[in-house]
Amino acid sequence: MTNRFKRQLLLGVGVLLLECVMILLYRQLATSSTIKNRNDLYQQLLERSGKLNRDLPKLLDRQTRFERAEVVNYGMRFIYSLVDVDKYQHNIEDIRQQLQPAMLRQYCASESLKFYREQADFLVIRYLDRDETLLFELRFTADQCTS
Repeated sequence: MTNRFKRQLLLGVGVLLLECVMILLYRQLATSSTIKNRNDLYQQLLERSGKLNRDLPKLLDRQTRFERAEVVNYGMRFIYSLVDVDKYQHNIEDIRQQLQPAMLRQYCASESLKFYREQADFLVIRYLDRDETLLFELRFTADQCTS
């Protein structure tokens, strides 16, 4: 090997190492930015759930009581009780089939749920019976909404 070839080889290896370091630094910056955005989202979700929970539980109509809001993995969970429903005396699947389309329309169209469509990963609506036994959950994401 000649000296000239060795210098070119060292220069090539040096450039390659420099590029690797630059790529690693870029990835680190991108990751920390993503983490910051996720932390901001989580904080916003916590604040929104805190504001909602101040006035809860609240009877929304003769059949539905809004119990509480919870932050779950960068999404939100709303918990409702159906005050006249007993899990063992009603057909839960029929109730689910009645509520799901209406709740999906609300999720997709309601201005008050816009933040959850655009920012949160998902929205879960959990329904409990009058004894606070789980009936079912509905889970919605923005990609379920048609334009």
